[in-house]
Amino acid sequence: MTTPSKPTREHSPVLWRLFGLFLATVFAFSAAPSILTAADNANTVYSEAVEAHWKWNLDEAIRLYTRVISLDPNHARAYFNRGVAYRSKGDEDRALADFTRAVSIAPDIQDALYGRGLIYLHKKMFDKTVDDMNQVLKLEPKHAGALRVRAEASLALGNTDAAIKDLNEALKLYPLDGESYYLRGSAYLKSQNIPQALSDLDRTLEMNPKHSGAWFKQGNALFIQGKTDRAVESYNKAINLDPNNAEAFNNRGYAQSVQGNLESAVKDLTRAIELDPKFIMALTNRADVYRRLERNEEALQDYNRLPAIKKPDTVLLIERGRTLLDLGKFKEATEDFDRVLQSEPHETSVRTLRGRARLLSGHPKEALEDLNAVLQADPDNADALVHRGMAHLEQKNYAAAVKDFSRSIQESPSRATPEMYYHLAIANLLNRNLDRAVDAFTNAIKLRPTYGLAYANRGVAYKDKGDYRQASQDFRKALSLLSKPSRKQAVTRLLDETNGLMRSSPQTDLDRVLSGGSRETGSPEPDRPKFW
Repeated sequence: MTTPSKPTREHSPVLWRLFGLFLATVFAFSAAPSILTAADNANTVYSEAVEAHWKWNLDEAIRLYTRVISLDPNHARAYFNRGVAYRSKGDEDRALADFTRAVSIAPDIQDALYGRGLIYLHKKMFDKTVDDMNQVLKLEPKHAGALRVRAEASLALGNTDAAIKDLNEALKLYPLDGESYYLRGSAYLKSQNIPQALSDLDRTLEMNPKHSGAWFKQGNALFIQGKTDRAVESYNKAINLDPNNAEAFNNRGYAQSVQGNLESAVKDLTRAIELDPKFIMALTNRADVYRRLERNEEALQDYNRLPAIKKPDTVLLIERGRTLLDLGKFKEATEDFDRVLQSEPHETSVRTLRGRARLLSGHPKEALEDLNAVLQADPDNADALVHRGMAHLEQKNYAAAVKDFSRSIQESPSRATPEMYYHLAIANLLNRNLDRAVDAFTNAIKLRPTYGLAYANRGVAYKDKGDYRQASQDFRKALSLLSKPSRKQAVTRLLDETNGLMRSSPQTDLDRVLSGGSRETGSPEPDRPKFW
């Protein structure tokens, strides 16, 4: 994961309250003469338009402002006021056009520049926002609103130092402005200054405990500090205040997955996707949680929904390839790994995965090509050694398999798994190294006492050694652990033969245990030797 979430929505609705300043300006304009000389009737209509605007009769005000403009095409304030009315009706495009026309007529009309900059901010045209706020601040250097808006645009552009500098100045002018503390806290969070970010966000929440954005950002900061429980509490408050915040659900879901609360994580991530069906991070996070829950079909569905999968996004292709492997869709997994290696041909971990996929799809020769290349670049790669050992087993090169499995354990003894010892034991058994086979099966059983196949095949090794008493004990133990009927039948026959002191081919005995079925109680591996 990566960071816990995408950044919060950058455009605070609080900023739009600044449009209230425009109305005050509108009314002030009604008593002033027009910037350009206009006919008396244009000024009369303008006064009527302002009165309608004051009464919040927006359609009538717009009609009258339009009439003023038809009488005096250079009436900058009529354009500006009509833009304010359009903005009040939610028509940003017309408001933007009117503010731009007002500025073209009167470049020093500060409020038109400011209003246009706010619309640019809302439209995520951040460079233009900064340009307009620069012009406002030339006209009025202590314009706190312009400092704050420019800071928000700078933050969106990644210029955190510039944003912090502007917000410092804004807070000198208005030290009780909670929104400026919130934005500065966001900037500190983005620059990884977590203590300062938390200080500013705490100050925001002291002034406005219902600021959902501040709770959300506080959750992000706490998560980065590793305080996951407290982060979840902050996300809870953010969601209670804003139940439609998809990012908060995503982040809380991810935090809960870190806590191990996987089912709760799925619920939160699902809600995030319901709120925003194209939320790539939530889909990716849910797919990861599904994989941890071994709900691989659902994980695959999420990966397939991601538009980035259609592009050479190597991380997502690798994860989908892993999921396809777990589902036994080896050909499709190989295709995903092929796509990754086209752009990253020297990525050894992906070559190892492709080698595994090729092996499981019945192509040990091609698998060996991948795994030999990996081990040439990284001779001590334990995973590649295990997989190459499996490929050697498939090709009945048992001595080479023993060598690779032994090296894989020697390279990382603390990471040795029951499967690694089991593979080594099978290779030794097939290579007729019976004592070593017994030792390796015993190590596998120590790591997993319910390993039914290990008991069954250790019994085969003991039987071939002539230790029928120990073989009989192992066969009986295997019967208590195995669930696959065909395996239980094979072990029962071996037990009967052992008890009757009847010898059979060691190779035939091994095949009887390994053949048929897919899983057993207490043992996660498939029938054929393929443990990864």
